[in-house]
Amino acid sequence: MTLRILRRLAVGAAALMAALVPTLVNAPAAHAASFQVFTNERYTNRPHLEQYGATKATVVYDAFHYTCSASGCLSNGGPLPTQAVYEAKVKEYVGSSQFGGQPTAPVVLDFEDIELTQVPTGQAATNAYNLWLQLIAWTHNAAPQAPICNYGYDWLPQNQSLIKDLHTAANGLDCFAPRAYFYAGQTLTAWDKDFDDAIERDRDMATGDEIYPYVSPTAFNGGGFVSGTSWSHMFAKVKAQADGVVIWEPDATDASACAWVSQNSYEMGVVTGTSSSGPLKATVSPPSGDCTVQRGAQTAIPVTITNTSSSTTAATSMQTISALPAGVHGYSTTWKYWNVPSLDPGESWTTTLYLEIDSTEDPSTLLFHIKTDISDTRWAAIVV
Repeated sequence: MTLRILRRLAVGAAALMAALVPTLVNAPAAHAASFQVFTNERYTNRPHLEQYGATKATVVYDAFHYTCSASGCLSNGGPLPTQAVYEAKVKEYVGSSQFGGQPTAPVVLDFEDIELTQVPTGQAATNAYNLWLQLIAWTHNAAPQAPICNYGYDWLPQNQSLIKDLHTAANGLDCFAPRAYFYAGQTLTAWDKDFDDAIERDRDMATGDEIYPYVSPTAFNGGGFVSGTSWSHMFAKVKAQADGVVIWEPDATDASACAWVSQNSYEMGVVTGTSSSGPLKATVSPPSGDCTVQRGAQTAIPVTITNTSSSTTAATSMQTISALPAGVHGYSTTWKYWNVPSLDPGESWTTTLYLEIDSTEDPSTLLFHIKTDISDTRWAAIVV
């Protein structure tokens, strides 16, 4: 039995359950329980969100420049690509030279000019629908373990019946990938409205298909990084109503990203069950005055350990920092003082972390776990 058939049987079972127990339909907890975070990163100076627990996934951009009209569909104004040419391009995007997506992570087709909410109704939409059927089947062949989604403007109503057919067709779409970006000047209330409309339409079209909205740490139309509060709000929203989220080509190379990097580290700690823990909290104070650390030199970083519990803690010791992301090799750390004394409630003790990052390392972000034998504090830094 193929994975596709198994998935369809699961969808049918879910639909039957929903019919028998209407109050469970779209229950937020059902989606949040298996919430997944995916990242689309392919540039050298990327934040390496997989170190925080995200899974690398793939987006296939419209290298063929598809268009559809009432008279048919074209690629780059001419004939459509062959199956071999198309599948080779999909494999290129999945491969290490592009996104390096995991085999079972979503492959999202971003062909916006033929996205069905963007195509006029009538014969043009029918032609686009037929092209989508062919491209989706070829994508399944090129990435057989991956769920296939199309990136879309899901809050818009145009050609919804055809989109539904793409999800119910044999060898069709497995998941939704609505764009859920925050725009410069937009209120969170307005963002919520678009998000709610997208989720409602997607659930109505294919209740059992998973939804992975696309979000970005920067606001569109010239906006900078979203605030930590906004990112927290957006994360709570997608966790409550969707099955996962895709963070689109994030970038964090200077101090303007500090609030987002910190908040995202916190959110990922919650998702992965690796939040800061224990009675001792570490407060890290880089000389930069923000979350940035320099390459090419040793940096002495004061770290204050505070007993946040209501009981006196036993003496403990600092642990060696390890488990930085794959590809980050040119770094070293050591502590000035390793032995943490017994601390009364509210009492603090200070040491120094000596951090050295080789000048050949690429700008990125690094997730540090500041650990003692009885505690773990997450600290995310931007390497500049």
